[in-house]
Amino acid sequence: MRFLAPVRRHGVGILLLILCLLLSLPAAAQDEPAPQFLYRDENHLVLLNGYTGAATELPIEVTEQDHFAWSPDGRYLLARIHDANDSPCLNLYDVDKLAWVYEEPISCDVWEAVFSSDSTRIAYAANGDTNGALWLYNIADESHQELYRTTNGNEANPSGIQTMRWSPTKTYLTFESFHWIMGGTINFLEVLNIETGHYFSVEGGGYYAHFNPIWNADDGWFLLILQEEYVTSFAVPMTNHEGDVYLINSETGEQYRLTYTPAVAEYDVHWTDDGKITYEVMTVHETILTLEQAQHVEVMPDEDIVMPEPIAEEDYPGSQQRDVMVSPDPDVGAWVSASSNKGVSKLNIGYFFSESYYDEVYFSTFIPDDYQWSNVLIGWRPSAYPYPQG
Repeated sequence: MRFLAPVRRHGVGILLLILCLLLSLPAAAQDEPAPQFLYRDENHLVLLNGYTGAATELPIEVTEQDHFAWSPDGRYLLARIHDANDSPCLNLYDVDKLAWVYEEPISCDVWEAVFSSDSTRIAYAANGDTNGALWLYNIADESHQELYRTTNGNEANPSGIQTMRWSPTKTYLTFESFHWIMGGTINFLEVLNIETGHYFSVEGGGYYAHFNPIWNADDGWFLLILQEEYVTSFAVPMTNHEGDVYLINSETGEQYRLTYTPAVAEYDVHWTDDGKITYEVMTVHETILTLEQAQHVEVMPDEDIVMPEPIAEEDYPGSQQRDVMVSPDPDVGAWVSASSNKGVSKLNIGYFFSESYYDEVYFSTFIPDDYQWSNVLIGWRPSAYPYPQG
């Protein structure tokens, strides 16, 4: 394991601040387990102690194709391991026992899988040769329940399920049903109530369609940008159709069209804290002046000139805080930074100052530059117990 020496970037003041934070902890809190970060190092999974950098290598071999995700309670790893036939097979790995939960996979041909919020069930999409099915697996009694199945696939043009996402309260599971045709897929958004099993298909889909539901706080409604066309050329998927904003009831599927401007894009569509809907529209106005007109533009007094709002230093392009994966200890995070070594980046773990964008790196290790595409970072282990602060 290749760990770098601790890095100190901001002098004695920050060191003293960290020391004060550590000394302020109760003695019992300092004895609590440290947060743990999991990542893939070549063909092994490595569990890092978030305070000391001590590394534990899990006794299983993996590949770049294999996917892992923590269960919400931090007990299991949800694993999709490719078998000898290159089929992704679903299983659970018990990190404390360092052993697979089942000798045989739960299912194979599983292309996506997600845990329920209480870690007791797994929803997974199994795509066969011609059609796909959405299943719900109960860990306690090892039972399978089919929730949804595509029926229009065939050997030449198979159908399946992709892009599974939970609503904020994990009451609803959304996914895309797709059908291959002419080198691409016709996609539709499906919304399923995981408790009742009721589902509906959102009206409005198409060739290369993609959907990103924007939920309100209680999952009763979501916003969606829908287009009447998603491609205009089968050779090169492209369109100048910008779509419109729709409001959709998550239980009935009833739609309300909010905009009628397919030539104009809506940006930053979201819900406000008090439950209102907001979005931005950018418009362009063309101005044409003759040379004579340009020389006689009316002078505007300074007090009538509308100036831009002040902007904070951290909001300038290029000065954004790097994406920090915050651990169960909210003062400790993991982030990736550039390295002087060709082909590798640095995975850093340490104390970060969210408001001032400073950090104190406890330790670093090298990871591939393409970490975001090759299933390297799995993330912090969720915890059912409070971690110490600092």
